[in-house]
Amino acid sequence: MLRLLRGLKKNLFDKGQLRKYLFYAVGEILLVMIGILLALQVNNWNEHRKKQALITSQLINLASSLRSDSMMWSRAIDVNEFRSSSFQYLLEKSGLPFNRLPELPKADSTFIWQGPYPDSLNNEFIRKSYSWFTRGFDNIVIDRTAMNEINNLGLYSEIQNDSLKGKIHDYYMFIDFQFSETNIQTRINREIEFHDYLRDNFGVRSTFFEWENRQIEDPLAFIRNDQGVIFRLKEVMQTANWHCLQAVKAREMSHEIIALIESEVKK
Repeated sequence: MLRLLRGLKKNLFDKGQLRKYLFYAVGEILLVMIGILLALQVNNWNEHRKKQALITSQLINLASSLRSDSMMWSRAIDVNEFRSSSFQYLLEKSGLPFNRLPELPKADSTFIWQGPYPDSLNNEFIRKSYSWFTRGFDNIVIDRTAMNEINNLGLYSEIQNDSLKGKIHDYYMFIDFQFSETNIQTRINREIEFHDYLRDNFGVRSTFFEWENRQIEDPLAFIRNDQGVIFRLKEVMQTANWHCLQAVKAREMSHEIIALIESEVKK
């Protein structure tokens, strides 16, 4: 096409038809400009398509990270619901007053206790309760791999779905505030102190796997007769209850984001 125009232009120039020559010269320039603009448009379209594909890929990775978080939140809920409920059971059976705490979700069966909690005295349930006096808050590990990559690639601002972007922001702000390393370590330190109190005053040891209570003939009297144990048991019960409620909220937030991502990638 350009070759044809050049030939026509030369022919007009040779014949002295300046006006027509200028007309075709301008036409040639416009044609080149249109070609450049079309090439830029195609390139921009390709770049946009590549970026959207990358965003979709990263959102899929984020959904995978959030599913991992959800499993972790479920375990935290199971652990701390059992701890809060079983410590309340111990206080009730010991005849000690305490403030009622918010209701917690109870699964029919967990890895700690299968089936409903007992209403009457149950030595196995008491033993399980004692086993979880400490170490309820050190299993929070947030999977930030996908979110860190999204931020490093500068893709967060490129997410077009404002609702999705807002919920992602809210989720990580919430867990950074409620489950920060400092907050978790503070709770762990309090449990370590409880562990040390039991060890130093009663020569027993609470571990992740068992409660060494062979020296305690009456485990309920053991609670009832020591103000230090009562105070610490109430404190841990309240903290476990609060921790469980926050984990429930975090899990709900993660599920909302996963649902939005699944809807987004199907578009």
